[in-house]
Amino acid sequence: METLQGMRLFVRVANSESFSAAGRAFGLSPASVSRSINTLETQLGVRLVHRTSRQLALTEAGQLYLHKAVLILADIDALTEQVAQHQARPRGLLHVHTRVSIGRDYLGPLLPGFMTRYPEVTVKLFLTEEPRDLLDNNIDIAIRLGNLDEPDLAVRKLSDAAERILFASAAYLDRHGALDEPEALLRHNCLTWPLDGRFEDGHAVWQFRDVRGVRELRVTGGLQANNGDVLREAALAGMGIALLPIWCIAADLAAGRLRRLLPQWEVTPTTFDHGIYAVYHRTRHVPPKIRVFVDYLVQALHHAPAGPPPRARALPQGRALARLPVPVSASSHLAQTS
Repeated sequence: METLQGMRLFVRVANSESFSAAGRAFGLSPASVSRSINTLETQLGVRLVHRTSRQLALTEAGQLYLHKAVLILADIDALTEQVAQHQARPRGLLHVHTRVSIGRDYLGPLLPGFMTRYPEVTVKLFLTEEPRDLLDNNIDIAIRLGNLDEPDLAVRKLSDAAERILFASAAYLDRHGALDEPEALLRHNCLTWPLDGRFEDGHAVWQFRDVRGVRELRVTGGLQANNGDVLREAALAGMGIALLPIWCIAADLAAGRLRRLLPQWEVTPTTFDHGIYAVYHRTRHVPPKIRVFVDYLVQALHHAPAGPPPRARALPQGRALARLPVPVSASSHLAQTS
């Protein structure tokens, strides 16, 4: 940077033939300009300017340096402008990672509208059930249920936690009986998600809340799966009782294939936040492709927990997007990610 500053000062001195005029242009004293030119000459090992009490004149080396410096500075300024223009609009490849169910039911229906609005952004969507490190896997944005307390990541909440409900098939309930209290689950086969909440000795800890307070039960069964589709299919097959977000089984409930259990109780796995979050690298200048993608999801998913996934909730093409606020750290109580 010092060499570049010296080069700019030299060009101004050469064009104005004055240390004073060059100093006024850069907010420097004539003595500071002279020292800067001396430093540049020392670095180059040649004299660039003949100095007399009345005038300045370029040496032969100074003339050569001036010609090349003007070209170099023009290239630098053009590159700076080009990069600034590139940064000013959303474009390029955007790597996104999330769970299979979120990618299928939430992001998938929204991507066509986003890509129509931002045709210069190419989305590469990567789906797994386990979290992935953003840096190691070249991920720009991860969409997660809950979030890690990682100071290097910025976090944006996309949606509040979706209601989670207990359910089973009619065939299972006919064979094993209905439930009237949470404790009845201890006699049933519970289909659990090993990454979802707290596990103790192979038992999932489910929390039940009503007007009387909170209860915790350690439940277990013959199937643990880290995929909501597997648990849903197992419940449809009459294998047992499962706990999933209501949007995962909304169509099955409406068609009578599954029945909700203990509707008077709020049921959740313990120690886990089920809000939907976007996480991305913390930086002073958020790339436009990341900013507009997160803004789009914030507006599209704002009311998502109220019903099924937003299959018809893509934003109108003319709707303006809010600016992405300054990234904030993940809250310390959001201790688990997916």
